[in-house]
Amino acid sequence: MQMVDRVHQLLSEKLKPGDRAADATMGNGWDTLKLCELVGERGMVYGFDIQEKAVSTTKERLENAGFLGRAKLFCCSHSEAGERIHENIQAFTMNLGYLPGGDKKIITRSESTVAALRALTQLLSPGGLGLVLIYYGHPGGNEEKEAVETFMKEMPSEWGEILRTEIVNRKNCPPILYIMEKK
Repeated sequence: MQMVDRVHQLLSEKLKPGDRAADATMGNGWDTLKLCELVGERGMVYGFDIQEKAVSTTKERLENAGFLGRAKLFCCSHSEAGERIHENIQAFTMNLGYLPGGDKKIITRSESTVAALRALTQLLSPGGLGLVLIYYGHPGGNEEKEAVETFMKEMPSEWGEILRTEIVNRKNCPPILYIMEKK
């Protein structure tokens, strides 16, 4: 099973029609599409990406599925989530690294990622789910991986539980998935 398939499985188990969710790194729009499918017509998904190409690809994907009315898409850093989302959310996703098929020099960065995590964990409703998938086999990726790991370890246990999962028998920087569940 690919890690992204695991992410979608966990989201399917958590989200229901009418829920609110966020995709902090839209990329090619697959997670945003899945979130829109799960929250239904009465739900809302907030999507963030700094690249216009990612926003337009996601918008087109949602239009083709008939889900555009279920989403608010922002061409800005995920660190602005706290300023753009004005309600609690039941789930968020974050895929860290670079846009698949895009410029590998444009990457998510430690500072903005940690700021986004601070905001999104505050917006998460009790029982809510945060899924952070880290791809770090590129320049700057290891620094971000360490910053996220530090953030996760420093989260108070009163907030909730955080599970780290990874493929241990894969070489060359296998992705790491953090599963966060708020109490």
